[in-house]
Amino acid sequence: MIILILGMILGFMIFFPIVVAPSIFKNLNEKQSSLFLRSFFPKYYLFGIIITLIGIFVSAFEKDFIIVFSFSLIFFGFVFSRQYLTPLINKAKDEITKSDDLSKVKFERLHKFSVIINILQIFVCIIILFYFDYLSLHHKISLPELKKHDRNLNQSYH
Repeated sequence: MIILILGMILGFMIFFPIVVAPSIFKNLNEKQSSLFLRSFFPKYYLFGIIITLIGIFVSAFEKDFIIVFSFSLIFFGFVFSRQYLTPLINKAKDEITKSDDLSKVKFERLHKFSVIINILQIFVCIIILFYFDYLSLHHKISLPELKKHDRNLNQSYH
């Protein structure tokens, strides 16, 4: 289940810059693209928030706290970007239209920061995938069997 959740996160996060963004900027003028992106990004981040919350609950249920922590990092990136960063980016973009050069620099920095957060979130997802790969290869058993084995060990110690 966790691998499916990671696939969903990686899929939508990689799909946007490779497919959606180039299509927007190729087919829409600046005003239209701005309106579209202001509508799109809150939904994009909300989708990420929901998917990572599911990941947090599933990994907590499986008692894999490394994955809980990793999904929590991704979750807070989505929340921060949606609730704090996006309004700042929108404000800076609005001030650019008023011929404020300082706002253009501010917009570019904020946008770059949002891109860095996305890249870090993708990186964390890839690390989790390598972690799963390591567990399955290191123990030479499937992940469900590994989880069952770990639960049995924990019960025998209590």
